[in-house]
Order: sequence, then C-alpha cells, then structure tokens
Amino acid sequence: LAATASRRLRQSAAVAVRRNSTAVAASPADEEELRWEADFVAATDTIYDSSRSFEDSAAGLRALIKTGLLRHTDLRDRPERFFKAHRLLARHAVQQGPGFWIRFTVHYNLCFGTVLAVGSDEQIAALDDVEATGQLGCFALTEKLAGVQSGLIVQTKAVFDEGTDCFVLSNVGETDGAYKNWISQGFVADKAVVLADLSIGGVRKGPHAFLMDMRTGGRLTAGVSTGDMGTKTVGNDLDNAWIAFDGV
Repeated sequence: LAATASRRLRQSAAVAVRRNSTAVAASPADEEELRWEADFVAATDTIYDSSRSFEDSAAGLRALIKTGLLRHTDLRDRPERFFKAHRLLARHAVQQGPGFWIRFTVHYNLCFGTVLAVGSDEQIAALDDVEATGQLGCFALTEKLAGVQSGLIVQTKAVFDEGTDCFVLSNVGETDGAYKNWISQGFVADKAVVLADLSIGGVRKGPHAFLMDMRTGGRLTAGVSTGDMGTKTVGNDLDNAWIAFDGV
C-alpha cells in the first residue's frame, strides 16, 4: 500500500508540473518545489524499512543527509519545505512503525535544530560539513534517575576549565543514575547535543546545551562510553543507548 501511494504521489507531482507548464504558467519556484517533492519521496521510499537492522537504518539516514534534499538550515530558511518533508515521511509510519521517523526527527529537529536555534555562527556554518559527510546527531537529555523530570533534574556536569579554555563533561563517579538513558540514535551518532549542569568558577549556572563529537572517524571520543538499551517491542530499526562521559 505504501509503495502504491508513493507511486501515485510521484505521478501526481509529475502531472502537476505538466499541467502548470501548459495551463496557468507556474512560477519557477513552484516547479522546483514539485520536483523536490518527487525526489524526496523517491529517496525515502527505499530507506524507510522497519525490517532493517539499526545499522542499516542509520546508513540510510546518512545517505539521505548527503543528498542535500533536506538542508539542516531549511528549518530556518524554508520551514514549509522542512515540515513537508516530515509529513511525506510520516506516510510510512503506519505500515513500518516509528523507528526511522524518530531517527529522522532526532537528527534534524532535536540535535541540529537546537544547534540552529542556540548555536554559535561557527557551529551553524559547520552544518554544511555534517551534510557533506553524512554525520548523524543525537540529543542527550534523558538521564537514568530523572525520568519524566529530565531537563529539570540534570546530574551530568559541565565544568569550565580556565586552563584549557574548555568545558569538561562528566556523569560518572558517585552514581550511574546520571548516565544519559534511552538516547535515540545514541549508539551510532557522530555528534551529540548534551544537556549538562554548568559550573564556572565553582558557581552553578544551571542546565546548558553542549555540542560535542561523539565519534571521530567512527571511533568513540576518549572518555565516552555507550551501551545498547536492547530489544524493544517496536522500532528495533532504531538504536537507543545509554551514554557515559568521563572527563570529556
């Protein structure tokens, strides 16, 4: 059914282009948007498959990112296209489950949407490299002992080190309750936005978001540990992880 619906959608987009070219003259922008929609549908039809392993699903999102069909900055610059992409992708969720849908929204909305909203100019400019190399992002908010109060209770620490001019993240030591927990795409992500309780000069500044490299060249950053949360009832084409930071 999903495949039939996708073919009809591509056909209707093609028909719309032809009609616009022969009847009421469509603007170049309208024609370009219809072509984009057909291309996005064609690309995602072969990627969204709940029978895939989470590794294959992650590889599918990497491939989609590298096409540039959806830019990370479209949330700011082309919001209509950005949310249309979500609607087009959601067509598969009923048949295929929520796995790839969650993977997609964690990457584009939670992780890099946060960078776009509160990141520095340098961090936002670096989104071009994320796209070119197909890097994946996760959003490390939830902690083991915080539960539904995640964000209000943040035990992961970020301490500013004046000597190195760096923020140092840690959630190990006294308890493993501060471990980030059930982090979608956390087992394969290259980048992470981490919520941590910031201290500067011994003074707490409250929860802040930190963008960090989870992996470089496929290898975990020194001081970062992850583990798979295991098999779920549904959505096993999506990985979920616990994440520990030891002086990162």
